[in-house]
Amino acid sequence: MRFSLSLLALVCCSWPASAATSFSIACEAEYGGHTERIVLHPAADAFSFQSVSLQQRFRFQAQWLPQRGKLKTLLYERRGQSFALLHSAEYPLGRYACPVETIDFGLNKIYASELEREVFYQCKLRCE
Repeated sequence: MRFSLSLLALVCCSWPASAATSFSIACEAEYGGHTERIVLHPAADAFSFQSVSLQQRFRFQAQWLPQRGKLKTLLYERRGQSFALLHSAEYPLGRYACPVETIDFGLNKIYASELEREVFYQCKLRCE
């Protein structure tokens, strides 16, 4: 059985006057024919994540830490009454420049333990 997850989340932050004024990270999740959307807000707390449940089988979490200049993503699989981490990634983002072209963080392909269920997710950053 194959499941896919494409991720695009929206985040806006202020940049110095010499750079573009804001950016967004779009994350859109599709799993089993359903689409979920997550809108990230800049977080100062390193333990504050935003998450979305994907048909109660997987949980995707993301976090934007502007002070540390990075985006963090995590994908969990439900196993019984708890979740097990399948994939974790960190993406460095420059604090003082906003690129002219969209930054694509690449397509992540993760395989779950049961029946090797396949999950995809992806994030993109755009300047506005």
